[in-house]
Amino acid sequence: MNLYYEVEVLKDKIPLNTYRTLLGQLNSGDVKGAERGILKIKRRLEKEAVSSEGTEN
Repeated sequence: MNLYYEVEVLKDKIPLNTYRTLLGQLNSGDVKGAERGILKIKRRLEKEAVSSEGTEN
């Protein structure tokens, strides 16, 4: 999958500085670093989603 697309999908769910960092990594050629950051963000968002499932009434 295109990493730029993944970053755009995550844009509304992450802080602006994180978004800019990921774009900067991709633009400078640090693809592995950007992939790692995207995976960490996705894992964190999954944990938050799972933990908030039981709190809705």
